[in-house]
Parts: sequence; structure tokens; C-alpha cells
Amino acid sequence: MRILIQNGEVVTASDQFTAEVLIDGEKVVAVGQNLGVTNADKVYDATGHLVIPGGIDVHCHLDMPFMGTRSKDDFFTGTRAAISGGTTSIIEFCIPSKGGTIKQALADWDAKSAPKACCDYSFHMAIVDWNEGIRKELDSVFERGITSFKVFTAYKGALMLSDEEIFRLMLEVKARGGLVTAHAVNGDVLTVLADKFGAEGKLTPHYHPLCQPGYAEGEATGRILELGNLAGQPAYIVHMTAKEAVEELVRARARGWESLGEVCTQHLTLDDSLYDLPDFEGAKYVMSPPLRKKADQEALWAALANGTIQVVGTDHCTFDFKGGKDMGRDDFRKIPNGLNGIEERMSMLFSYGVKSGKIPMTKFVEVTATNPAKIFGLYPQKGHISPGADADVVIYNPNKEGVISAKTHNSACDYNVYEGWKILGAPHTVFVRGKVAYENGKFVGEAGNGRFLARAAGKPQLAMV
Repeated sequence: MRILIQNGEVVTASDQFTAEVLIDGEKVVAVGQNLGVTNADKVYDATGHLVIPGGIDVHCHLDMPFMGTRSKDDFFTGTRAAISGGTTSIIEFCIPSKGGTIKQALADWDAKSAPKACCDYSFHMAIVDWNEGIRKELDSVFERGITSFKVFTAYKGALMLSDEEIFRLMLEVKARGGLVTAHAVNGDVLTVLADKFGAEGKLTPHYHPLCQPGYAEGEATGRILELGNLAGQPAYIVHMTAKEAVEELVRARARGWESLGEVCTQHLTLDDSLYDLPDFEGAKYVMSPPLRKKADQEALWAALANGTIQVVGTDHCTFDFKGGKDMGRDDFRKIPNGLNGIEERMSMLFSYGVKSGKIPMTKFVEVTATNPAKIFGLYPQKGHISPGADADVVIYNPNKEGVISAKTHNSACDYNVYEGWKILGAPHTVFVRGKVAYENGKFVGEAGNGRFLARAAGKPQLAMV
């Protein structure tokens, strides 16, 4: 099918201009003024609207086993929510069981993603053990087109690796042309403080952020960035939350180290006062790393605006309040960590970033689509509206008013952390590889329409220093 989008304001990571966009089948085939197309099967008038590349969320957890339960959104409800918010590709974390194999983890994630995914997807491979067997499996991971890996400096006894293990992995990944990403919080500090609060009977959600203070995140961030430099390997810090972590990233980049950072929407907009809500409501916001102070938000916004941080993700990992979060009603250490955001990311960032003047529209496209594609081996297939790119295109209404609510969201979760937040700006029409998947406020996509994205090895396609 040939689709012509007319009269819209096309936005890229570097420019904004009025143009027509021609889609033929699954690809964008032309972008320009007065294309002279007379044989389009369907014409969309985008007057007053922005035309942007579909978002790429590089940090989400769907149908994930965690703390004796599973995250609520599977690959259908999660990608349905993503598309409804203007995101057309995701990168999910494939996490082997402790003592398990990468091969088995891939089989598990393939089985639950392929039949259900409504948009295109890929995997990061989490490394939770380091031994000769795992090392030998790395080649098969790259052969599959998975070129990014995740390590944890926290969750001791479950996911955490030692510095030695992380460094060995970095050297192996460097040799193959991949990227190591890290959840950077000092796991020893977290364990000691959690045990201390538990012994003192301090078990409400108020104490969750106090177990992993900003300096513990800053210390681990600096350590990971230094290990990356020693390995001659780019290092990427996921879900940065604290000003201390930002300071470490600034320092690393000033030294010329190849260092990258990501922030999630919730850490730009929500703060730690929410942990003190009555009636255990604070449990809804328990995630790791936790929400921080207003001063941390300001540091994160500044780092996003000046390019120190390159990506906005979500860490979408939902658990129902009833039957999920309330597992830890008597002990915050038993609360499943995670919250929603895959649907809200684009509108929240547009409303409270672009509309508030914190970032320009080109930066919005850069951090939600173009940089994720360049860093994780998807560019120029994804993340940009240009001839030859996949037709992942969003006609975005910059004046659409709305209020976020669990009553209307597309997630399967029984609550929404942005409940009652007003937004200005939302998708009108979303194309996934040229096929309409969302239009006029309704999801019209299909389970199984998503394809696995094999990614090429090689360094990120953007400046890291």
C-alpha cells in the first residue's frame, strides 16, 4: 500500500520542516515538498501535526519472573501500550535464570515474544553468572543479532556480578564489537542498609530509597565507567537517577572516556515524597534505583538537554497493586520492584520537557528514537524518517489534551503511577512498518505483527565524548 502524509511538520534529531512523506509497503520511500504523488492508496492530512519517527524504548521488562511473581504486562499488552503511546520498537531484557544457560533463556523469551508482540523488538542479554560456559555462549548471542549486554552491580546473590566478572565480560564483548550496559548501584551498601532497616523494624516504603542513596549510585556509576575505560569498551549506564551519577558521567566524558547514559521518564517527573503516601500507596513507586529529590530531577534534565545523557527509556515493569505490590505490605524488601511507563513516555516527555521549554523538539526525537537506534545498532533502519527506513512513523498531535488514568491506559496493570497527570500532546496515527496500528485514540494493531530485530555489531553511531 502507498500512503502519503501531507502538510505535516517533519521532525528529525537535527531539523524541523514542512514536508510530505511517502510510504510504500513497509518503507519510507520519499520525504520532501510537493512530491507530486497522484497514485497513493491513502492520503493523510497532517495539518497542524508533527510527523516523527516511531519511538524506541530500549529499557523494558515484559512477562518477567521476579521476586516470586511475574511482571503483569506480557508482549501483547506491553507492545499494545507502547504503540498507543507512539513507540514502535522495543528492546527487552532476556534474563537467564541463576545457574542457567543463555540458550535456554533465549528459547524462553522467543516463546513468549514472537506470538504476541505487536511491534518490532530485540533483546539485550543479561549476564547474571560468569563462567566458561557463559563465555562460550557469547558467540551464539552475537550470531543471533544480539549485541548488547546488561550487568548488575546490585541484587546480591541473584543478579549481581563482581568487578572482576564485569571486566572479563567487557573484554569479551569488546572483542566481538558489542556494548555493555549496567544497572549501577552499590549492591553491598544496599544489602547492608536493607538489613539494618529490617533489624530496626523500619519496613515501610519510606525506607526503600534510603537503602540505595544517591552516593551508592554515583560510586557504582563511576566504577562501571572506569572499568569500561580500562577495557577500551564503551559503557552505558541504564536508568540514571541521582545527581551523583550524573557527576560521574560528566567526569568520565570530560576525560575522553566512551561513556553513555540513560534516564527514565519517572525520574524526570516523580520524586521520593511519594513513598510517604498513606495506606501503603507508596509501594506503587517502589523500583530500583528509586525516585530521588527535586535536585536530582534538575540535574537529570540538564544532562539530557546538554547531551551528557543520550536516551530516555522507561524501565517498564508492571506489577498489580493488589496481589503484587501488597506482597510487601509488612516489609518493603518484599515489594516487587517496577512500574509502568511504556505508553506514557512520549507524552510525558513532550508535555513536561518540550512544552515546558526544557528541551527542543529535535532533542525529543533524538532521545526517544534516533539515539536509541544509533547506540543499539538499529540506525538508519529505525529512528529516522528518511528514504529506505522502516515506515515506523507517528503523526503526533501537539495540542491533544488528556489526563492519564488506569481506567483508560492500555497496560494490564491495575494502577498507573501518573494517575491524574495532565498531558498536552499525543499520537494521532501510528504506523508500524507502514501498517496502521493506532488511530484516533484506538489501538488497531495485531499480536504477532512484531518482528525480531537482529542488530549488527559495531560501536554506537554517535559521539560518546
